[in-house]
Formats: sequence, structure tokens, C-alpha cells
Amino acid sequence: MAPDTQSLRDDISYLRQLVDESDGTPMTFALSYLAGGLCYGGQMLLNVAQGLGLLPDKGLAPLVIGIGPTIAFLIAMAVITLRNRGQARGGATNKAIAVAFGAIGMANLAMILIVGSVALREQSLLIWLIFPCCVFVLQGTGWLVAFMLRRIAWHGLVAAGWFVCAIAMALSIRNLGLYVLFAGLGLWGCMALPGYLMFRQSRQAA
Repeated sequence: MAPDTQSLRDDISYLRQLVDESDGTPMTFALSYLAGGLCYGGQMLLNVAQGLGLLPDKGLAPLVIGIGPTIAFLIAMAVITLRNRGQARGGATNKAIAVAFGAIGMANLAMILIVGSVALREQSLLIWLIFPCCVFVLQGTGWLVAFMLRRIAWHGLVAAGWFVCAIAMALSIRNLGLYVLFAGLGLWGCMALPGYLMFRQSRQAA
């Protein structure tokens, strides 16, 4: 019984450390989230401009709008990673949250294969549009984990924002203009803005 009791105590101590710890968000995560929100939120705005006829929907413009944000994000990620490669990862809370978002990233890759293969086989844009809704839900799940560990109110609001935008996108999936609008609101409000807030917090703590 003694080993089991000691194991239980170790588990309780670890959980208490997760809950009580108040370490800040690593700069790498903050800047990556900010960059992702700006790049892909900007892409949504460009898509809206296309829908309003302000930008061409034929020729080179759609290709630039389609792949440009991803290229910009990858460049930003490379710069951010190189500049912050020696940064400490923080304590147990940061590690737990990083694991959660890492798992979400792997889940996104699996969903691309699942939803993408079905959409391609059925030649259906409607099916493919389900994928971003699922990505939003998973992002909200990551923020819900962060809220449950840190008990910071705005983390919970960000999680709720991701969920609300995902549901709104699903409900408007046959109206591409509204769909893109809700996606843009989610990326700016639930990704770029939290990224900026975390960036400011990291700078103040430095």
C-alpha cells in the first residue's frame, strides 16, 4: 500500500503545481499566435474584398491570396523561432498547455486527411468548409484547457469565442460571405488579439 500512497501523493502534488503555478506565456507562443491571427485574418479580409468585387477573383490574385498568408506565416515562424530559441519554456503549466496545443496541431493534420479526402472524392466545397469549423473548435479546446489550468477569465472568453465562431460558421456554411466574415472575426478576435495580449504580458515579465 505504501508505494500506491506515495504515487497518489506525487500525482496530487503535480496537479497542485499545475493549478497554483503562475508562470507567464513564452514569447515564442505569443508571437506565433499573433502572427497566425494577422496572416490568416488578413486572408479573410482579402476574401471579403474579393466577394465585394474590390479585388479580382481570377488570374494571379486568387493564388496570392490563397498561398501568400501561409508563406508569410512560415517566414514569421522561422524568424520567431530563431530569435527565441534560447528562451526558457517555463514551468509545468506552460508545458501542459504546450502539450495540449501540440496535440491539437497533430489532430488538425489528421482532419486535413479525413475531411480533405472526402471533399476531394465528392468534389464538394461544402464538405471542405467543415474543416475550418473543426479547427476553431480544437483551438477553443486548447484555450479551455488553459483556462482550467490557470483560471484566467479572458482565457475562458477566448475559448468561448472560438466555439461561437465555429458554430456561426457552420450555420452560415451555405453563405460564403457570412462564413468568411465569422472566420475573420474568429482569427482576429480569438487569435491575433490574444497573441498581442500574451506578447505584452511576456515583455512586461521580461
